This record gives sequence, structure tokens and C-alpha cells, in this order.
Amino acid sequence: MKRILVVLVMLLWSCNTSADVNKVKEFETVKNFISKAKVEVAEVKDIGSLYEVVVSQGKSKNIIYVTKDGKYLILGNLLDKDVNNVTRERAMEINKIDFQTIPFSDAIEIKKGKGEKKLVMVTDVNCPYCKKAYEWLKTKDNYTLYIFFMPLSDVSYQKTVKVLCAKDILSELNLAKEGKEPTANKCDAGEARLKKNIEFAQSIGVSGTPLFIKQDGRRIEGFAQQNLEEYLGK
Repeated sequence: MKRILVVLVMLLWSCNTSADVNKVKEFETVKNFISKAKVEVAEVKDIGSLYEVVVSQGKSKNIIYVTKDGKYLILGNLLDKDVNNVTRERAMEINKIDFQTIPFSDAIEIKKGKGEKKLVMVTDVNCPYCKKAYEWLKTKDNYTLYIFFMPLSDVSYQKTVKVLCAKDILSELNLAKEGKEPTANKCDAGEARLKKNIEFAQSIGVSGTPLFIKQDGRRIEGFAQQNLEEYLGK
């Protein structure tokens, strides 16, 4: 009997969700937003006073809210009674990455202390906040950092290839992060490795750097020092 009840509840939830999706898609406000923003409705959730609508654009997912009568869209963050950012937490959840599927063999690995906390960093060698984050991480201990490159300009691309061609990659990376030109020459192996890095970054919808991924699969966008402190410890 218990199993039957569980199945019935799941079926009812599924039907309600499907009905909500179809209903919300028919709202004129939603139709216009989808058309202009060039996104797709991936999920709809009834959260009481509003509909939470997950919209996707490629690999990236975002959240908007719609009033129950369909007249208004709300773009922004919802806070609960304890002033917790409900939208941000939910966005982190829907954009989680399966940490086990990350191609770590293509990354540069840096181990500090026992290396217990695992952290992925997607970076551009010329990005100012990437440089700040990289220097800040040097002051932390007990983590393993996996660096993937996502060059956002041709200059960054050329520098990164040289870094990946070096015998001492970390030394060359430090030079690049300091704004200096790497001393290594370009090579096919470096180009191939960078191509894999870019493919990984694109597969998870990276649009800006730095991007961090914690071991639970949650992302940290930009150099959010407080979030990184909470994860790595002070």
C-alpha cells in the first residue's frame, strides 16, 4: 500500500508540474520574454504566490518568476524571512555540475597541504579578477586546485598555449598572471590541451571568468572571496 501511495503522489506531482509548464508557457508575458531573450522554459515550479520558471539558454540556466495571473514577470532575487537569497541558492542548485565527470587529466593540478578540499578554477590568464583570485589562493592551504583555461581574447589564447607548452608550467603560469610574456614557445601539444580546456568550459556554459566549482558541484561565479573562504576555510 505504501508503495502504491508513493507512486500515486509522484504521478500527481508529475501531472501538476506538466500542467503548470503548459499553463505558464501560454502566458503572453512569458511568450514575449522567451521570444526576446531567446530562451526556453526548462522547468516550472509552483512556489505558492508565484511560479518559479527555470529558463535555459544553451548550457546556462536562470530563474524568473511569474505572477499566478500571468500578468507580470519578476527578474531579480527573492529573499525569505531570514533574508536568505532564495534565488541564488536555487540557481546554484539547478546549475550544479557532476564533479566526477570533470576531465581532471586535462587540467593543471596544484596541491596545497594535504589537498583535502577539491576546487576547479576556470580562468583567463589576462583576466584581472582571475589574477586576484589566483594570488589569493596562494595564501590558502589544504586544497587541490584544478585549473582549466578559457581564454577570452586572442592575446590570452596565445599566452595560454605557451604556458601549456612549458616544461615548468606553473612558473610560466605565474609569469602570465603577472602580466609578463611566457618564455616557452608554442607547440601542437599545448594547442591540443587548450582545445580540450575550452571544450570543457563550453560544455558547462562558461561565459565569464573566473568560475569556480566546488566538490559538491556548485559553482561560484567570479572572485567571490567570502564564498571561497567559507568553502576552503580561513
